[in-house]
Amino acid sequence: RHKVLDEGSNVFTISRVNFYDILTDMDAFLESLENPKLTLDDRAYLGERMTRAASVGASLDRNADLRAQGRNSRGVTVRGKTDDYSLLEDLPLHAGRHLTRQDVAASRQAAVLGWDIARELFPDLDDPSGRTVKLGKRHFRVAGVIEDRGTMLGSSRNRFVIVPITAYLKLFGSRESIDIKVSVADLTGMAEAQDEARHYMRLRHKLRPAEEDDFGIVTMDELLSLWSGISGAIYSALVPLVGISLVIGGIVLMNIMLVAVTERTREVGIRKAVGARRTAILWQFLVESITLSVTGGVLGISFGLGLALLITAVTPLPFAFAWWSVVLGLAVTFVIGLIFGTYPAWKAAGLDPVEALRRE
Repeated sequence: RHKVLDEGSNVFTISRVNFYDILTDMDAFLESLENPKLTLDDRAYLGERMTRAASVGASLDRNADLRAQGRNSRGVTVRGKTDDYSLLEDLPLHAGRHLTRQDVAASRQAAVLGWDIARELFPDLDDPSGRTVKLGKRHFRVAGVIEDRGTMLGSSRNRFVIVPITAYLKLFGSRESIDIKVSVADLTGMAEAQDEARHYMRLRHKLRPAEEDDFGIVTMDELLSLWSGISGAIYSALVPLVGISLVIGGIVLMNIMLVAVTERTREVGIRKAVGARRTAILWQFLVESITLSVTGGVLGISFGLGLALLITAVTPLPFAFAWWSVVLGLAVTFVIGLIFGTYPAWKAAGLDPVEALRRE
C-alpha cells in the first residue's frame, strides 16, 4: 500500500498479472502467473514508441538487510528503479540527490535511503551522502536521503532503499518480472495512454487479435480500490473467526485451570488451614491463568512473525510490522486469561479446607 500511495493518480502499472483477477477470477489469476516475464527490454520498447506517455519507468522490490558502521537495519524494502522514478513518485529529497540515468546505465552501486534507514545506520549524520552501506555482498555508496514521510496504519513509510534497477538485477538475479510504470501529463489522456500501452505490449508479445492479454494494466486508483476490497474481505472474514477462536481458546483455558484446581485441592486445603486468605487463593489461580494465556499469545505472535518473514524471504511480498498490533494482541490475551480464569479461581478460593484435606 505504501508504494501505491507514493505514486500519483496520473500513473498506471503494467505487470505480469492482472491483480483484479484476485477478486473476480482466481483461476485466471493463477493462470496469469505463467505469463511471460516483463523485462527492461519491454520498458524500452514502450518508451521508444508511446506518444501519450510523459514517462515510462520500471521497478522491482524485495526485502533485505542493510549494514553500515557496525549497525544493522533489518527487513528493509530494497527498490530497484529506473532513473525517472522521481517523476513517477512523490519522494522529495532531504539531502543529496536522486539516482541518475548514468547510475542506471552503468549499474552503479548507488543508493538513496529512506529516512528511517538513514537515521538507523547514520544517527550522527544529517547528510550521509558519500558514505557506504552493505547490501548483500556488495557495497553501495549513499547518493541521497528521502524526507520523513511518516507512518500509515502504524507502519513506517520510511523503511526502504532505492538502487538502480540494473544494479538490483545484478545483486538479486534477473528471474523476477518487472513492473512498468507509465505516467501521463494530463489525466484526461489516461484512457488513451492505457490503450496505446496495451496496443504496443500486444505487438511486442506477438498476440493474435483473438488472444487475451498476457499482462495486466491497472491505475493507482484501481490499485487502492483493489487494496480496500481485499482488506475489507480479509477483515470481514477474520473478525468472526478471531472471535470464535478467542472464545474456544478461553474455554480450553478454563478447563485446564479447572483440572489444575481439582489436582491441587489438597494444596489449597493446606494453604487455607495455615491461614491463607480467600483472596490470596483467588489471585494465585488468576495469575496462573493470565500467565498461561499471555504465554500462548507470545508464542502465537512469534509464530506469526516467523511465518511473515518466511513468506517475505520466498516471495516478493513486503513485510510490514506494527508494534501496536503486538501490544493489542498481548492485551487481548491478558483479558482472556482474566475472564476465563475467574471461575476456576473463584472455585478454588471457595473450597472448604476440611473437605479439601480429606481428598486424596
